[in-house]
Amino acid sequence: MGIYDRDYVNSNRGMGHPPSGGGSPIFARVPGWTMTTWIIVITIAVHILATLVVPNRALYNIGNLNVYDAFQRLEVWRLITFQFLHDDRSIMHLLFNMFGMWVFGPMVERYLGRKKYLAYYLVCGLAGGVLFTILTVVGALPNGVHSQLIGASAGVFGVIVACAYVSPNSVIQLLFPPIPLKMRTFAYGYVGIALFSLLSGSQNAGGQAAHIGGAIAGYFFIRHHHFLTDFFDIFGDSRSSKNGSKTRSKKPRKARHGAAYRNTTDQAGPSQSEIDKILDKVSQRGLASLSEKEKSTLAEASKK
Repeated sequence: MGIYDRDYVNSNRGMGHPPSGGGSPIFARVPGWTMTTWIIVITIAVHILATLVVPNRALYNIGNLNVYDAFQRLEVWRLITFQFLHDDRSIMHLLFNMFGMWVFGPMVERYLGRKKYLAYYLVCGLAGGVLFTILTVVGALPNGVHSQLIGASAGVFGVIVACAYVSPNSVIQLLFPPIPLKMRTFAYGYVGIALFSLLSGSQNAGGQAAHIGGAIAGYFFIRHHHFLTDFFDIFGDSRSSKNGSKTRSKKPRKARHGAAYRNTTDQAGPSQSEIDKILDKVSQRGLASLSEKEKSTLAEASKK
């Protein structure tokens, strides 16, 4: 399979350092069922179940985040489940969050890869729940330990903050007011509004606390995404001796064939198998997983 047969190359997403430019089109879509699509579909399905199928608000009762149940009764799963529940009195809460995921999620997913992207989204949501919990415990939020938090906004804020790092100079067109803004300006301005709302004691102070928590986690983890590597590896560790031995076993092989490799690349450029291997890595683990050498190889291949 050639380099231009890959959907993630045909979308013109760029191969250099994402933070330095913004050459990737922000609304470029990835065909098929991406992780962003799965998150949106699952969240909508949960909303339908919670509001129309399961009686007596049972899913809300066992899934919302509140300090009393989550920590005093040790129902810690609520730090994850609250992210998939939305206000049953208005569909706008769900629509705004999922629209944000649909617009901004693909850029971050391309950068991190499917697995890290899912971990990133959940960690940002979890961080929003943790900040909500801390501010509730210290008495900064109203209604005490029984105050409930639901919604995907913390994760969405993390995704938006990630876009400000991945493609800071991409321009988006606001609807209200109808003005263009650079992604960096939009993202940090959005966070600033949430912080102002929290400090001024808005009616949704708990939600704003979650937004800030998600944004803080997003700012950190998009810059240190290697911490997300083992998020789902419950029974394994990427830093184990097994993986280490695989890495060490490749070094002598590379040394033995180093001269032949240099001659090949100098004369004819990177081989098709090498390009395919790098593109497969992009598909599975995102652009951020590439080394400088791999990025240079792709750039050279694209020119030819």
